[in-house]
Amino acid sequence: MKFKYHHMNLCTENVARTSEFYQSVFNLSRLQDEEHNLVGEDTEDRFDGVVDFLTDGEVEFHITKKDVNLGFEMKHFINPLERGHFCFRTDDIEGFKKRLEEKEIPYADYGKWALAGWYQIFFHDPDGNIIEVHQIGM
Repeated sequence: MKFKYHHMNLCTENVARTSEFYQSVFNLSRLQDEEHNLVGEDTEDRFDGVVDFLTDGEVEFHITKKDVNLGFEMKHFINPLERGHFCFRTDDIEGFKKRLEEKEIPYADYGKWALAGWYQIFFHDPDGNIIEVHQIGM
């Protein structure tokens, strides 16, 4: 099972303003490619929020419209769009879910919810920070 730091998700009331700030201050570029499609044949087409995908060439920054009701709407106890989260990409999401279960760490299984081909789970670290782990191509 491999892991690679993938992105930081920042939640905001004004995506355009925050995106422009990070682009201009840190010279980040906007990502507009097939991997970052919000809707695809394999998604449940539920995420209809506003998001900008930025990168420094290595790490991604997802600037997302804050949604304090998402957890309730999705019937999950974790809301990744309330205060944001950080993310690792893995090549074995099922193995990682088993690891969390063995360690008795609860997680919210969002499945293929937001991005085409991204299977996502979310959980808390001991201090309440939200962590996403996802696998692509499932």
